[in-house]
Parts: sequence; C-alpha cells; structure tokens
Amino acid sequence: MGLFSRKKEVSPEELAAREENKKRLEEFTPTKSWGIKKYPDAMQFMYDENMKAFVVVEGPDDTFKERNPFVIDFDQVKDVWLEVDEWWTEGDNKFDVTRSGKILLQGDYSKVFWRYDFYINIETTHPFAGAIRYKMNYNTNILKVPGTHLFVHRGLELDKKTYRRPEIKEAVEKLEAFEEQIKSGLKKEKAFDILTQQRPDTILGKLEKDLTDDWYVSRIENVVGHLKRAYRISKVVGV
Repeated sequence: MGLFSRKKEVSPEELAAREENKKRLEEFTPTKSWGIKKYPDAMQFMYDENMKAFVVVEGPDDTFKERNPFVIDFDQVKDVWLEVDEWWTEGDNKFDVTRSGKILLQGDYSKVFWRYDFYINIETTHPFAGAIRYKMNYNTNILKVPGTHLFVHRGLELDKKTYRRPEIKEAVEKLEAFEEQIKSGLKKEKAFDILTQQRPDTILGKLEKDLTDDWYVSRIENVVGHLKRAYRISKVVGV
C-alpha cells in the first residue's frame, strides 16, 4: 500500500527522530481524514489545520498514532502529483494483474475490463520521509464499457502518469462532462431501441441491461471521487 522512502536499517538518527515524532503526534489532532476507513490496512491522509501538518498512515482515525507515522509540515512539501494507472484485461477477476500484449481494436473496447489504480506522490524535505507514495484505492476499480449504438469509447482515457493540481481539475471536469454525455446517450439509445424494437423483449433482459448501464455510470462516479480527493489533498498541502 503506502511506502515511505527509507533505509532498510534504521539509523540512530532516525530512531531519535521517531521518538521526537511521538511528541508531535500527541499534539496532532486530525481536522480531516481521507481514505477508505472500513479496511484496517487501507491508507489514510490526515491533516491538522492548526498544526499545518499531515500524516499518511495505515489504519483508522482512532489507532493511527500507534503506528508512529512521521508528522510532516505543509511547508516541507516540495511537490505533489497523482498517477492514474489505466489498463485492461479480458477477465474481471479483481486479483487479475495480467496485462495483455494484444492490440486492442475499437470493436473490442466494450469486450474487455478496464482497470484503474490511483497513486498520490508527495515529495518533501523531511529527512526520513522524503518521498511518499500511496495507493488511494484499496481495490482496483474495474468497469466494462457497455456496448451501445451511439458511442464507442476506449475506457475513460485517463492513463497519464503525472497529474498536477490544474490537470486533476481538468480531468474531473472532462470526466463529469463525459458522464453527462453517457447518461444522455443511454437515454437516446433506449429510445432508438424502442423505435427499432431492438430492446430486450423480456423483463429480465431489460432489467439486466439497465443495471449494466447504471453500474457503468456509478463506476465513473467512483473514479471522479478519487480524482476529487487527490485535488483536495494537493490544495491542503498547497502545491
């Protein structure tokens, strides 16, 4: 999950710094925490507005101090960027990490499963937490583009390795506009299917297609949620 750049062997200087850090943690009172709280090993970003500092740590709000994460001041932050890893597999197993070497044709866009992972990188001047990289999502976000008559799309087209704050905002706005386009397109497609009598002719078939469409839209909303959280973090630390 989350990784701090550090030596394998803890130096006496770092041991002393961690003892001093415990004192700072006692004073640290989270103003806000962002992360997936239902998993005890999920990563959290927590900040104290009064102290002007933050921690990145595994675990919920009530136990995070036991892990003694380094308290990092906002003015120690040199850079923040988001990585979005977009890839596809032919299967939908959530543990599937195979990356197919096949060339993906336009006709295959709706046949594969698109997968998304989000990583926040924070570069700091802290002597023992100079580089922080943690995965924002606990499970890989998986979606399948529904096949439609009116649009063809290659996943969400987010595979850009470096997103700074303005680019994150731009990606959010673009994806929200795409979401509205999808909703509008699905409505038009339903009308088209009714006119051409191509809608599933059973209640079960109709329900299955509607659920697929709704699930796809909800997956887009989930991705937007991760992007917005990354944008908030970049604003909090002032980069």
